Amino acid sequence: MTDMTDEETLAAIRALGVILPSSNRVVERATEARLAGLPAAACYARVPYGAMLKGESYDESVFLTAADLLADAGVAALCWNATRGAALGFSPDERLCETITRRSGLPMVTTALAARETIARAGYRRLGLVVQGDSTEAELVGGRFREAGIAVGPAAALGITENRLAAAVTPARLARAAREVAVGTEAVLVWSTNLPGWRLPPTLDGVPLLDATTIGTEALLAAAGLMGA
Repeated sequence: MTDMTDEETLAAIRALGVILPSSNRVVERATEARLAGLPAAACYARVPYGAMLKGESYDESVFLTAADLLADAGVAALCWNATRGAALGFSPDERLCETITRRSGLPMVTTALAARETIARAGYRRLGLVVQGDSTEAELVGGRFREAGIAVGPAAALGITENRLAAAVTPARLARAAREVAVGTEAVLVWSTNLPGWRLPPTLDGVPLLDATTIGTEALLAAAGLMGA
């Protein structure tokens, strides 16, 4: 038996490109936990949280720079693991994926688009929603999902206005918020990749719990050909 070459060793480990907001302190932890034991390694790039938008769309230049840098690492697919796309109405995420794939040749997914697909595929008719911000954010996000044909019922707003502070929310507090909105719903969606929803069980009191970060990571695995891994 001969040793594998450096090129063969690299090829045996699928590299995954993750783009995340600059103030996020959760995505990397959650991703590494999910990839433990898999023949995959994540590479990360951050975009400025306060400067990633131009009005009601993305400043695509910062994302193209991030994608270019991740492409240098030989990633198999890219994911924008953040929830901004739902507040924008999903179309900006669709355009972003098209732009980056056209430039890089790599498949690109986003948490918002993956959530829309995951919820529709599961057939959930009524969701409970947990957001890190205030009631205005909850109404906006809930409205965007409704426009996409996904019914959102009760919502819990944690009142956190500075993104990085969402990472300090304890799993116990998050679980309480999820239970508050679970009554009369078929699933609860924790809608922030900077909330530690990945630390909660997949079901809470018999109600499925959907975590934004996990949804994005699973979509990235699928895009990289690691579905079911």
